[in-house]
Amino acid sequence: MSGILADRTALVTGGNRGLGRAMALALAEAGADIVIWGRDSDALERTSAEVLAAGRACLAQAVDVTDSAQVNAAAAEAWEKAGGVDVAFLSAGVLLLQPATETSDADWEATIGANLTGLFYCCRAFGERMLAQGHGKIINVASNFGLHGGANWSAYSASKAGVIGLSKSLAWEWAPAVTVNVIAPGAFYTDMNSHLLDVPEIMAAVEGNTPLGRVGDPLELGPLSVMLAGPGSDFMTGSVISIDGGVIKP
Repeated sequence: MSGILADRTALVTGGNRGLGRAMALALAEAGADIVIWGRDSDALERTSAEVLAAGRACLAQAVDVTDSAQVNAAAAEAWEKAGGVDVAFLSAGVLLLQPATETSDADWEATIGANLTGLFYCCRAFGERMLAQGHGKIINVASNFGLHGGANWSAYSASKAGVIGLSKSLAWEWAPAVTVNVIAPGAFYTDMNSHLLDVPEIMAAVEGNTPLGRVGDPLELGPLSVMLAGPGSDFMTGSVISIDGGVIKP
């Protein structure tokens, strides 16, 4: 798929590590210039260097997506410096595995704030600008837990189900100029969940509940990201694509 995204600019929130990094690198290898957002400056620099090594331009911005003022300012800067953004992958978020009865108000607010409210701030900032430029694609990263839930995942599942509902509504609202689709990953081994998957009992349970018998490698998300950023998704909006090794759907 080399060159399929030539002359396009892709923005990835949470693009400094994990699934976001994997998507940013795949998009760069397919020919897109990249804008990456994240909170870890060192990780931003490392990922930016990898994008540059792939021969593409990269603008790295330190942004906390839960701060609407930061989101709006960074979006304005990205549009100015990159000359517009064609596609935005919104993957920034947090993980919370905790029984509902032990989830404090602060835990709930932090999870919903990062995974849903912050994503809405980004959708609003990017959607406004994409509508003004007459085209754009937004791909929101939810989770298979937003589809089927799970014990001890109440706050996380609620936040990701909210992402799916928001995306479906925006797909109606912003058509036909801007499409909005969703990726719902299952268990991928990343920095964010390694503390769980490194526990043998947890890894065995996850693998045992997955028809393909393993967790995903973040690099496996790359080809899907390229397809959604390119012409292969031109007749798609409001879609939710699971990539979870075959875990049972609702």
